[in-house]
Amino acid sequence: MLQIIDTKKKSAQNNMQIDSYLLDNLKDDPILHFYDWEKDSVTYGYFIDIEKYIDLNKAKKRELKLAKRPTGGGIVFHIWDIAFSFLMPKGHKYCYLDPLKNYEFVNSLILEALEEFLVKKEEGKKVKSYGLKENEHFNEIKSFDSFCMAKPTKYDVVYKGKKIAGAAQRRKKTGYLHQASICLIEPDFEYLKDVLFEKDIVDAIFKSSYPIFKSDNKNIEEKRKIVKENLRETFQSKFS
Repeated sequence: MLQIIDTKKKSAQNNMQIDSYLLDNLKDDPILHFYDWEKDSVTYGYFIDIEKYIDLNKAKKRELKLAKRPTGGGIVFHIWDIAFSFLMPKGHKYCYLDPLKNYEFVNSLILEALEEFLVKKEEGKKVKSYGLKENEHFNEIKSFDSFCMAKPTKYDVVYKGKKIAGAAQRRKKTGYLHQASICLIEPDFEYLKDVLFEKDIVDAIFKSSYPIFKSDNKNIEEKRKIVKENLRETFQSKFS
């Protein structure tokens, strides 16, 4: 049976601490964890040196809050996305030894939850322009590895070759934690240029990420509610 937890708006640090706690105390049932951010936030993978990429003085002026994730992966801006986590206990029939199969499993559910938005883009026709990316890398520029939405990798959710959803995982003896981010609206180009040191990365984020509400950057809170409900229904159906 699936547990669904919504811890609402908290600091970036608190959101990451809650995920760590849930993973350490994971028992028999998978968990879908929804959360939101009190302030504009950035999370980054466990091995990322954030000071190499983000101007901390400018981030402070913008009240951009930073927090290290318990998972790996790159830097994610939580301003234009919806973020959530999924936890799978060890020994569950859908928990695989191969980490890539776990990515594929979760992202397939995310793709199912988002399908209605992607079909609309094609005027009601289902075509092969969306799905799970099969190639290992989108490009070979090493610095892009440090930014989740700048470089789609294997089993990411993509649309026309661009990344819709990214994720990072952490595995422990209790099971695994999958932290996901779905691009909802187009990022603020000037905002990114202001706080990032490498301007090429700003371009890469725009070129390789695809917002599911591409033509409308308004009312992001309402968009988060819509996508959250789709995710809730899709995950519940899988584990009912």
